[in-house]
Amino acid sequence: MSVVDEVRSRIDIVELIGQYVKLTRSGRNYKGLSPFQSERTPSFFVFPETQTFKDFSSGEQGDVFSFMMKKEGMTFVEALRELAHRAGVELAQQSETQKRDEEHDDRLHNALAQAAGYFHQLLLSAPQAANCRAYVKDKRHLTEETLRTWQLGYSLMDYHALSNFLTSHGFTPQELIDAGLLIENEEGRRYDRFRGRLIIPIRDEKGRVVGFGSRSLDGSEPKYMNSPQTAVFDKGRLLFGLDRARATIRTEQTSVLVEGYMDVIGTHQAGFTNVVAGMGTSLTESQFKTLKRLSARIVLALDPDAAGNRAVLRGVDVARETLDRDDTPTFNPRGVIQHESKLNADIRVALMPDGLDPDEIVLQSPDRWRDIITQARPVVDHVIDTVLRDFDLDDPHGKSEAVKAVTPIVRDLSDPVRRDYYVQQLGRKLHLNPRAIAQAMAAAPRTEPRSQRPREAATRSDQEMAPPEPGVDSAGRPQSPNPPIPNPKSQILTGLSVQNRQNRPDLQTHLIAVLARNPQLLMDANVALTRANLEMLNQDDILNPALRAGFVQLNRAATGQPLPEADDDWLELIADEQITSDDETYLREETVRTALRLREENLRRDCSALALMTDDAQARSDQPLASQYNLKLQEVNKQLLRVQKALRLRSMVAIN
Repeated sequence: MSVVDEVRSRIDIVELIGQYVKLTRSGRNYKGLSPFQSERTPSFFVFPETQTFKDFSSGEQGDVFSFMMKKEGMTFVEALRELAHRAGVELAQQSETQKRDEEHDDRLHNALAQAAGYFHQLLLSAPQAANCRAYVKDKRHLTEETLRTWQLGYSLMDYHALSNFLTSHGFTPQELIDAGLLIENEEGRRYDRFRGRLIIPIRDEKGRVVGFGSRSLDGSEPKYMNSPQTAVFDKGRLLFGLDRARATIRTEQTSVLVEGYMDVIGTHQAGFTNVVAGMGTSLTESQFKTLKRLSARIVLALDPDAAGNRAVLRGVDVARETLDRDDTPTFNPRGVIQHESKLNADIRVALMPDGLDPDEIVLQSPDRWRDIITQARPVVDHVIDTVLRDFDLDDPHGKSEAVKAVTPIVRDLSDPVRRDYYVQQLGRKLHLNPRAIAQAMAAAPRTEPRSQRPREAATRSDQEMAPPEPGVDSAGRPQSPNPPIPNPKSQILTGLSVQNRQNRPDLQTHLIAVLARNPQLLMDANVALTRANLEMLNQDDILNPALRAGFVQLNRAATGQPLPEADDDWLELIADEQITSDDETYLREETVRTALRLREENLRRDCSALALMTDDAQARSDQPLASQYNLKLQEVNKQLLRVQKALRLRSMVAIN
């Protein structure tokens, strides 16, 4: 039994979800109000027999791992760790090196936490911090409660004040260097990094201090300064304020990304607690993934000058060397649009009024801030309009250059419907035939943007990764029209016992295991479903989140698309799945049958839940709702009959 199966077998989904949702028994199943969005009528069902859930109001469904990922905004690995801890399942024995690293990281966290407390007390009471107190209260209009909530602090204009304090509490100079609190120059002299500054503690998602942001108060440079990259401070993955914004983002399903720490603190003080900020670096895929796990919509609240005329255009294949300005944040539109397509995210842009920061807007008018965020435009619309402003759209040459400029943006959209929409939109704006625009885009050479997608920051080093070997991609996979599926073991599951499977056949695991042999077999399954007048297989058919990630990769491989960078935990889940033959005919038939049986299993579950929902609505004399559920039940029943008929026909053919 794999560790995932063991954790799943030990965690009762009814008991787990019951900690978040008030469940009531309904026949053999349980029902309750959706934990993902507000509703008055229960449409959330838990199925003990299959250890799965389905939320008919939001469309969410899955197993215990899916629930924790959605409800708590976790990755699959994080959900596995949390549930394994609850179930008493040991994931892996740590090596001596790993234990030492973990103990070292704990020491760094402890040093940073004590430094935050030290800085905070200085701000509250030290005479030397008077100008800092005046700045945060009179200029930034922060309340006493906000200062304490965010643990803002002040660092003395002294080269050794902090290091003397921490070494007196048992920390070594090397630990303070590793934590980014102490600097050692080439001559071996050591001194405090932060001196005479407003100090802003930066916390990870768990609320632990991992670094600091700071601002000079006397006009000295640098005006803003962060902790350096350390073992516990990863600028490419962190989002300032996420530990406090997480719950609101999940509830409102909208996250707002601003540029500055004070913008986050000010908006939170005004009651808008779904706001976070990056670390002053390019927006990374890791940051987008984090927000996508928590919310359906991501709003980029950007300064109009930087967003409209400078940084927003970086990465577009137009000669804009004048845009390179160090004091503007990097917002790579092509990278963002790639993230939007890859993550299936709704990313929007909200431009701030000239000369005003988010914290200033909410101070003047909270309603104005609310309207600005509500009216945020899709990022593609914003970028295209920004690019087009630089061309003479009344001149044929200007129109041609404009199409060339936006071609990389439109190409980066993975959804063909959206691509066609923007081609049509460009046709209207440029007064051109959309067919001519599409032809021009198809004929344009494919070149990489000068500003590549920002690299993910390393965990323990800022060193650049070596370029991949010829003939392989950045993940080390061979480049080919239909790349083979890699088969490494996931690091988090290394060393785990993967033996005997559960007695109940797992159709999801078996299907993914067969498709891993040959992704093209997915086409045969889709043909069979289409002939039965059913929808093709999609990721919603796969309830396990790790296996769902595998399905997405296999689906892309089956259609000749390049494989996305993704976790390969699903490979561990199928590692010991028994495939009795490599014969192509056998594998094709096994794929089709398993796909049909999986769809049948999912439809049966939906029928059961919809029947209960219909009965419940009728018992409450809510006839309109009962009729709505009944119509849906009839449609699902028709689909169930179709898939059962397809299975019978295949059985008859096999017998004959």
